[in-house]
Amino acid sequence: MQTITDHRGLVDALGGNTAVANALTDCTPVRVGQWKISNRIPPEYWQEIIAAAHSKGLDQITSDWLVATLRPRSNSSAQDAAA
Repeated sequence: MQTITDHRGLVDALGGNTAVANALTDCTPVRVGQWKISNRIPPEYWQEIIAAAHSKGLDQITSDWLVATLRPRSNSSAQDAAA
């Protein structure tokens, strides 16, 4: 089994954009695609993502794993203000 190292890889391991969107409440494949581009699954979807992962035998996916692999949002205005 391939090691999942980031949120993008998790989406792929769960079957891709459409499969993940179908496993979630009120989510579209386009939105999941945006998560892949940013490599960041929003925390409000984590509970359902964890359940989907566990249903596929990916028991290593937990809230701790999601936090540890969460890519921070870039915030250019905060960076500009700090300069």
